[in-house]
Amino acid sequence: MSSINTNVSAMAAVRSLNSISTEMGRTQQRIESGLRIGKANDDPAVFTISQKMRADLNGLNAVVDSQNFGRATLSVARDAATRISTELGKLKQTITQGQQQGLDQATMNAQITSALSNIDAFAGSASFNGVNLINGGGGSLTVLRDIAGSTTSIAASDMRSSAGGLNLAGLTVTQGARQIAFDSSLAISDGMGLSVTVGTTTFVFEFNSDASLAGSAGPNTVVRAVEFSTAQSPLQRLGSLLNAMSEEGINASFDNSGNIVVSNATNVASGGNGATAITGATVTQIGGAQGAIARVDGAITTAGNVLARLGASLQQIEGLRDFSVQLRDSLREGLGALVDADLAEESARLSSLQTRQQLATQSLSIANQQSQSLLGLFR
Repeated sequence: MSSINTNVSAMAAVRSLNSISTEMGRTQQRIESGLRIGKANDDPAVFTISQKMRADLNGLNAVVDSQNFGRATLSVARDAATRISTELGKLKQTITQGQQQGLDQATMNAQITSALSNIDAFAGSASFNGVNLINGGGGSLTVLRDIAGSTTSIAASDMRSSAGGLNLAGLTVTQGARQIAFDSSLAISDGMGLSVTVGTTTFVFEFNSDASLAGSAGPNTVVRAVEFSTAQSPLQRLGSLLNAMSEEGINASFDNSGNIVVSNATNVASGGNGATAITGATVTQIGGAQGAIARVDGAITTAGNVLARLGASLQQIEGLRDFSVQLRDSLREGLGALVDADLAEESARLSSLQTRQQLATQSLSIANQQSQSLLGLFR
């Protein structure tokens, strides 16, 4: 049927042209944004997954930032600790030279004071964004491990010469370490102990074979049980004492005569704070080169332990950061595979749609001319 009111061919051509225009708009949007799926109505399921992945990427960016901050903080602390360790090596040389006859001890002591001042300056300046891991400020550095919020903490150390840490305050060429000597009456039983002061903290090491501790902790007092069994010899019990002291950061060891030398304490006493004195133990201060050098050796050991902890922590944080960066790149790659547009394919589709649009326009023009042909029937 031919009609001037209803042009079926023109209606079909208009529908085709509208469909092509809609598809061209989508294709152009993909080309402009670079995304195949940029809205929820493009593909609800994939869009939901992509939003979750974007949130994970944002979290990983924060994790990487935290790990970069931790790495920088640890690097500053490591460099300062290395400089302090080097200064301690020079300090040992100064003290050894101070034992030579003909050298002015006052001059050597002035050099020692200067070296200690340098050590404190290095420790005090090892700060990154307000965080200092070697200045005895306490606390710790907390670094994010993953997007779940788990963290790694690096405890601060004390590498100052004046208090805590190195315990070199007032060091001279003749000021030495503490020595605990034992005679033939040595006997160790429950309740006996040793008090060791490091900086402003006093550690009470009390021998205990399942008995209650007599000492009591306080604001600046730490009571540590030294477990032993009745089958152990006095020497074995002293070995347990050394292990307990080492765990608290105190440099103590046996010398060639079987005495215990404590090289980084400001004071050592047999008994104290409720603990009774160890039978047969005598505490003295070692003088001269032997004592002063032993004290510096203790500080060198402490510095080495701090450097080892900082190095291990830095190695751990660098490993975490490398993994986080790799994981972030993998997430970006996965997200791109889900939502990114293939621009080569979109370019080909756009060219095809443009051709179809031209054809649909011509088809509509032809359909519109059909009504004109009806006029010939009435001539």
